[in-house]
Amino acid sequence: MSTIPIHDLTETDETSCKVMELNMPSDYATNEAHRHNYYEVLFFIQGSGKHMVDFDVHEIRGRSIHFVAAGQVHALQRSKDTKGYLIAFSKEFMFLNSTDNSILSEFPAFNKSAEPVLIIDKPTCGELEGLVNNMQKLYGSTDPYKDKMLGAYISIFLMKCRSLLTTHEKDKKDAASSQVFRKFNDLLEEKFIELHKVSDYAERMNVSANHLSETIKKITGSTAGELILDRLVLEAKRLLLHSDITAKEVAYHLHYSDPSYFSRFFKTKTGMSPEEFRKHTREKYQH
Repeated sequence: MSTIPIHDLTETDETSCKVMELNMPSDYATNEAHRHNYYEVLFFIQGSGKHMVDFDVHEIRGRSIHFVAAGQVHALQRSKDTKGYLIAFSKEFMFLNSTDNSILSEFPAFNKSAEPVLIIDKPTCGELEGLVNNMQKLYGSTDPYKDKMLGAYISIFLMKCRSLLTTHEKDKKDAASSQVFRKFNDLLEEKFIELHKVSDYAERMNVSANHLSETIKKITGSTAGELILDRLVLEAKRLLLHSDITAKEVAYHLHYSDPSYFSRFFKTKTGMSPEEFRKHTREKYQH
């Protein structure tokens, strides 16, 4: 049902990883709303413009790094003098080639516990650019251990960025609660259209619904039920802004059998009907 383009990470050498300069031609229009089934790191050395990630618009500027998680809708409008790098990789690639299998789920910008943009100073920019230059050399090589080394370099790059990201969410949380949150977050992203009840997620995670909600609230300040509804609203907003399908079709796509109930629910969460939201946001973003 979704008409928002979704792009796969495919390579002729079957490596589900890509390292390239931002001025290289793309197979699709990056200035039009789209999403990926993989993760992207956009490392801007210089340039200007705007980067819309879902419903937040972030400034493109030199010495900044933008993180886009799999499934997020984004669009780039950048100046012609923009220079930098794109690092793209699938979850499977990092799982197979990183020594830290939790690096993506624990990365603040990817699990949405921190802003998706990191501004860095000149020395840090030089240090990270050196890492990316090494990645580029490896990416173009035929080294039999290329994937393992690329996974290691990307892990180092992300760990360096993680240490620089400002986030309030880790220090006060115990490891067990954080693990529950990560599992719930991954399952929610995979099953939010199919599963609307906290009990459905709790059953698949082998915990009680009360324990799941209490743990999620401790981590995020919101209950598991609230996060499920927020994810459904986000997807509805994406479709209303970036596609031409009707509000009724959006409701059916999200497994709401009663479109009028969906419209009332949407208005309760956003203050606008689906049609009003579409008109308002398209005027705002000049669609």
